Amino acid sequence: MRKICVLHLLSAKRVQSFAPIREDEVSRMIQKISLQAASGSVVDLTEKLVFLTSTIICRVAFGKRNEQGSGESKLFQGMMKEFQSTLSGFYFTDYFPWIGSWVDKLTGRISRLEKIYKFWDSFYQQRIDEHLRSGRPKSSTTECDVVDILLQLKQESSFDLPLDHIKAVLSV
Repeated sequence: MRKICVLHLLSAKRVQSFAPIREDEVSRMIQKISLQAASGSVVDLTEKLVFLTSTIICRVAFGKRNEQGSGESKLFQGMMKEFQSTLSGFYFTDYFPWIGSWVDKLTGRISRLEKIYKFWDSFYQQRIDEHLRSGRPKSSTTECDVVDILLQLKQESSFDLPLDHIKAVLSV
């Protein structure tokens, strides 16, 4: 998987091929900031930058742009915050493995992790299914997103690349 990521996803040529996406999203952000500043309203740069990075990642990985304020965007941002807060929490299992798993189950931490895992698994599966649809327009080699590249490798390669491995790369 490391070799696939280095050779096919993070090569200099591939990263450079995503430059138009980065430039487009930065341009959109600057236009929105300019409009807000012209109207005299306060601009929350932290919110703008978080949304910028999230949108760039979504376009590069899935080939899909999340519009700010849309239902899907709010759900995505909410689950990202839930994911970050859950992972940054204290887990007894990390420090007391012999009894910690029981404590984590009783406090509900394990069920929160399972809920988040199920959300992300279904989210990635939906994106993969969208890319596998026969009616979906094929993009050119330079405009491929990460899911396109991984599915192309799955079809062309001599080794088995399960969908679970594709989902794991997407989650990273």
